[in-house]
Amino acid sequence: MGQLNAGELTQAEVKELYAKAQETAQTAGQDKDTFSIYQIKGGDETRDLRFEPYDRLQAAGNVVDRANYELVYSAPLAPETSLEDIYARFNIDHPKDFKGHSLSVSDVVVLHQDGQDAAHFVDSVGFREVPEFLQEQKQLTPDDLETGETIKTPRGTFHVTAMSREQIEAAGYGFHHQSDDGKYLIMGNGTRAFAVAAEQAQRDNPLKTAEQTTEQNGNMIDGIINNTPTVDELEAKVKAGEQISLVDLANAVKADKERGKGAKPEKKPSIRAQLRADKEKAQKKNAKQKSQDLERS
Repeated sequence: MGQLNAGELTQAEVKELYAKAQETAQTAGQDKDTFSIYQIKGGDETRDLRFEPYDRLQAAGNVVDRANYELVYSAPLAPETSLEDIYARFNIDHPKDFKGHSLSVSDVVVLHQDGQDAAHFVDSVGFREVPEFLQEQKQLTPDDLETGETIKTPRGTFHVTAMSREQIEAAGYGFHHQSDDGKYLIMGNGTRAFAVAAEQAQRDNPLKTAEQTTEQNGNMIDGIINNTPTVDELEAKVKAGEQISLVDLANAVKADKERGKGAKPEKKPSIRAQLRADKEKAQKKNAKQKSQDLERS
């Protein structure tokens, strides 16, 4: 047999060879007892599965699927070693060659003993056996997650499924129409249709909501409340003899920056000076009033 040049192999081929080598080594070792630790893969697609207890996974319509995990460690299993021993070791005294995170909720430990495998899910309390981890998962269908509820629309009555829009689209269903109250999307595949909870397309921007309430320029809904006075407008008020507050000034400076205009630094001192002068004037007026009151008494 000729030698293989690793540089000529694809990543998939290297993984396949590695898997076969592991299988061969296991057979050569007369099927020794082992334990293996699996942890959820990184990435946005598994974010909602990571560190979630078993009951919450089920409530969300998820399963402990081997496809969402990666093998991070495997070692011989001594006869006296228990799941609790493994948990303690991989939280307190990690082996040097262990590259995963401390054993946590949502991880899976597979024990290979006497030629048999058993998968154990690390739950919020203790372990839970999960035989489904070792089974090839079939793709979920809307029927699998029916809630028992139905939704009526002018186009018919539809069973509600706990699937998300992403899950039902992955199962081959497309958007058909929406319920009158906007709470459900009717998704169909040309033969059947189900109702799924409508998900908010985007989070409301509180500033945008406030702007829609107070905005004077209705055609400029941009997340900035444009009717906040500018620094120039506040200075004009000061020159006209009106009083302004430091809060108004701070808001004006911030609004100018958000508008891309920027505050005029040379004009800030004059406004602040005027504010101080107004404050001193008011204090003198109060002192004079007190003096007159004393003279009358």
